[in-house]
Amino acid sequence: MFVIASKRRLAPVCIAAALMAGYASAQETDASESAVAAADPIVAGIDYSGTGLLLDEVHSGALNSDHPMMSDGTHADCFQFEATEGQSYSFTLRSSDFDSYLLIGVGYCQDVLLQHENDDFEDGTTDSQIVLTATYPFYSVYVNTFEPAATGDYTLHVEQVDSAAAVAAE
Repeated sequence: MFVIASKRRLAPVCIAAALMAGYASAQETDASESAVAAADPIVAGIDYSGTGLLLDEVHSGALNSDHPMMSDGTHADCFQFEATEGQSYSFTLRSSDFDSYLLIGVGYCQDVLLQHENDDFEDGTTDSQIVLTATYPFYSVYVNTFEPAATGDYTLHVEQVDSAAAVAAE
């Protein structure tokens, strides 16, 4: 089962299906088209950045209106991160242009099991942070917004943290 964030709690849904719902919500599909979509989780035309995030480097980017749109009307971009199982990491998404919403899951961007989400980790900011201890060697990290159609510049920083701090944050 795959999961996508509902902005309140994680709800079961395939991320590709959620993206497709955003693009085709007004169109009806027949049973054969639905069967094909369920069998192929990669959505044609959905193109995440997919670049690998490097530990201790700040990734500067921009969330644009041409990034994939989720079924809730928010744009998202996705990056890959190779982790060491048992090691703890902090992922921090900051933007002065939009209310950031951070999502992390296992698997590739188009077909991922989301496990973590965060909105507004610090008082007085709209920045997001997730601290986790890796239980898998490969994660997808989504840059998302809380408000539909919001876009703008952001930074994404991944750093290794002490395991005790990770347990306290989780």
